[in-house]
Order: sequence, then structure tokens, then C-alpha cells
Amino acid sequence: MSLELGKQLVQKKQFKKAFIVIQNLLRDNPKDFRNNFLAGQMYYRLNELEKSNTFFQKCDQIQPNTPSVIFNLALILQAQGKIENAKEKYLNLISVNKNDVKSYYGLFILDNSSINNKHRETLKNLNNEANTPLFEKSIINFMFSKFEKKKGNLKKEVDFLKIAHQLSYDSNKSYNNQSDFYYKNIISNNFNKLNFKDNFKELKDFNDSNHIFIVGLPRSGSTLVETIISHNEKKIASVGEFHAINSSILEQIGSIIYSKDFDLNNYKLSLNKRIFQNSIFNKYDNFENKIYLDKSLENFFNIEIILKFFPNSKFIHTHRNINDAIIGIYQTLLSELSWTHKIKDIKNYVKLYDKVINYFKDKYPNKIINVELNNFTNNKETETKRILEFCNIEVTNDFLNFDKNAKLFNKTNSFLQVRKKIEKYDDNKYQPYYYLLD
Repeated sequence: MSLELGKQLVQKKQFKKAFIVIQNLLRDNPKDFRNNFLAGQMYYRLNELEKSNTFFQKCDQIQPNTPSVIFNLALILQAQGKIENAKEKYLNLISVNKNDVKSYYGLFILDNSSINNKHRETLKNLNNEANTPLFEKSIINFMFSKFEKKKGNLKKEVDFLKIAHQLSYDSNKSYNNQSDFYYKNIISNNFNKLNFKDNFKELKDFNDSNHIFIVGLPRSGSTLVETIISHNEKKIASVGEFHAINSSILEQIGSIIYSKDFDLNNYKLSLNKRIFQNSIFNKYDNFENKIYLDKSLENFFNIEIILKFFPNSKFIHTHRNINDAIIGIYQTLLSELSWTHKIKDIKNYVKLYDKVINYFKDKYPNKIINVELNNFTNNKETETKRILEFCNIEVTNDFLNFDKNAKLFNKTNSFLQVRKKIEKYDDNKYQPYYYLLD
């Protein structure tokens, strides 16, 4: 068993198999830096942050002050809400390497006032250098947009934001082009007419569980709902933005739809049930609890296929004022989502989303609950109880006090929400940017 095999299995999210490989590697060479580093990465992806921290701490003992180790330790502290400790790690990295853009960004999202004038001057110089990677330049311009926002310079804010998005898209252009093609031409035309090639023997215990999927658009309250469920039911494992369904679909059809001789006009999405079930089983079966909460928002496209395999699943559709959603998405650098980098592309994606989610709400009215962000924040007790009852979770006296739950964590840009009480919706927050929608 090799380290390379372990890396491949972690990349494919087949963590149970990866665990066996890594366990054997550590048994043979427990003080090997690379083995411990891979174990830290695996446990971080599995949301087992304490175990991840243990292995990265071992790495720090084997090779002290290694930047990649310190950065991962900072990410863990950040996800756990230990903000000051995470800041200290990022500042340490910057002091060692003043050109470490990702550490500036880590510091920035913790508290943008921590980026001082000296830092800004360094970032400005890096932005002007030809050899600075495109993605790092996109992060720099995104930070600059927020600095201008803080000063009230709306035009400069938007100018920097446009540059940041274009650089982010171009930094991974091949992937983004393929992603755009998949959403615009494949799943949007086949979400309600999937074909299955074979019969298969169901994994009953796995398939019959009451799994929960949060679906919708980013910036619409999904993290808030995930936090409430995780706080109130420990038997449900939150896998976060796991993207297992999408990746299992693309494992089967990717080589077909991205080939040079692909004929879109005559294509029908067809999946082998047995292969698909094995794929999702190998991904989801890595979690200790057999009921999981998946916050891969794009799964509104996949409701039909999810119900084929998990008939007892429930879907929580989080949404908000559409104009606010579009602006909120654009003002966030969601680098892994190809459709978020231009207002036009966001609007087109929103049209697809609206068509698809309404189709499934009509078809499966008892499977989908709608949670509107404005209504939720203005009626937090009533709405929270409604969500918990829909998920068959007992309502206790502590059901709203998630901000006091030290064990909660979040690895997305919304991680600070886990530490706050529910705030009322601000109807005017995005209105100055509505001109961008014209």
C-alpha cells in the first residue's frame, strides 16, 4: 500500500478505504511526515477536527514550523470558532513569508481590520507582479473590493469585484468551462428524465435512512439551518458541502460528455444503478452516524435520483428575495462554483434553479419544506420548530441556543454565523447594488 494510493482515495472521498491504507502506512512508519499529513487531511474532510488537529500537531513535531502544517492548523481553529488562535497562526505565516496571499486571506475573513496598511501595500505590489498566480490575484482584488466597501466607495468596490471574479474564473478555466457546460446543457435538460440501465440489489439499511438534504442557492440561510439541525440532533452527521451525488454522476458520464465527439442533440443521461450505488455508498459510508445531513446546494437538480436511492430522504429548500440572493452570491468569492463570477451567469443559473425547484415542489410536496430567510429570521422560534418537526427531531428547551454550543463547527465562509444568534433580515442591505441586475 502506497502513499499515492491513499491520496487518490482521499481525493475520491473513499475515506474508509483510505483509512486502511493510511493506518498501514502509519503502522510501518509512524513518524513519517507525509503519512501524518495525509491523515490530518483525511480527518479534516471527514469533519473530525480534533483527530485532524492531532495529526497536524504530530507533523509540527516532526518538521517544526512547516507553513502547510501551520496553515491547516489555522483552518481547524477557524472552523472551531477559535478566532484569536487562528489569527495568531496566520500572522505567524505572514511574518515568515510576507508574500503568502492565502494567509492574508485567512486573516481577512476572520477580521478584515486585521489587514493593516503594511499588509495592503504588500498585496498591492503582489497584484502588480506578473508572476503572481491568477487565483492569488483574484483573492487580492476581492479583499480590495471589501476595503472599498468599508469606505463607502461603491463603484471602486464593484470594479475590484469584477476583476476578482474574472481572475478566479480564468485561474481554473478548463474546469469552469466543463462545469458551465454540465449545468447549462446536461443536468438542466435531464433532471426529470433520468434513465437507469440495470436492476440492482438495494443496500436496505443504508438506503432506508431518513437522510436530510439542504438545497437552494448560496447565501440563502443554508448554514443557519445546518447549524440548528446539528445543534439539536447529535445522531445526524453533517457532511457539509460534500457534493457526493454530483461527483458520482460525473464519474459515470464525465468521459462521455467532455469528449471531442460528444453529440449533445442525441444525448440522454443514463446511469448504471449498481455502479452509482457503490459510488455513493463508498462516499457516505465513511461517517459514523448512518443518518447524514448534506448541504450540497446544487442537489435541487438531483432530487429525483436521490429519492430513487434514498426514498425516505427529506429536503429543506432555503431561499430568499431573488435580487438579494444574486447580489449576495456576486459579493462572495465562491471560486469552486463556475456560474458565480458574472451577474449574467448567476441570473441564468437562478432561472434554471427556479424552474427545477418548482417542478420538484409540485411533484414531491411532502418531501420538501421551504424556509424563506426573511420569514425565518423574523419568526425564529416558530420556523425552527417547524424545521425540527419536519426532520423528526425532538424540540428541547435548548433548541435555539446553538451560539453557546462549543462543539459546533463550520468550514465555509459562513463559519462566523455558528457563533452568533439569529439576526433579523436587512431588507435594504443589497438595494444600492440592484443597478447591477439591469
